[in-house]
This record gives sequence, C-alpha cells and structure tokens, in this order.
Amino acid sequence: VLGNNPIFKDGKVVGRATGGEFGFRLDKSIALAMVKPDCSNVGDKLQVDILGEMYDATVLDESPYDSENNLLRA
Repeated sequence: VLGNNPIFKDGKVVGRATGGEFGFRLDKSIALAMVKPDCSNVGDKLQVDILGEMYDATVLDESPYDSENNLLRA
C-alpha cells in the first residue's frame, strides 16, 4: 500500500488506506486504513486497489504482532 489507496466493499469505495508495508516477520502485507464504521467489523472482507490491481484485505481486531518472537526464532 502506497497511501491514499481506495478501499472497496462489494464494488463500492468505503475508505482509504493511509499507508502500509510488507511485514517480513509476519510474511504479510499490512495496511492502516480509514473505512466507514459499518465496514470495520473484525473479519470483514474488503479489497484494496494498489496500482490498478485489486487485493483482498481483512479487518483485524489488533495489530498483528509476534510478541514472543516465535517467527524470528523459526
């Protein structure tokens, strides 16, 4: 995510990503976004447009964080 990327649900824009990066320790892309309240429930399936290509996204309840460093030690 580069920032200001549109977020979609059911083909309609419901918000914008403010930024993001690839989390190498988590092996996932992570983005922070502002979305409409009715689209912000944990587990909601959304899509983000990155340079004209649509990617699936899921609303998480907390920041994905490997607090015990298990992935680092793997």
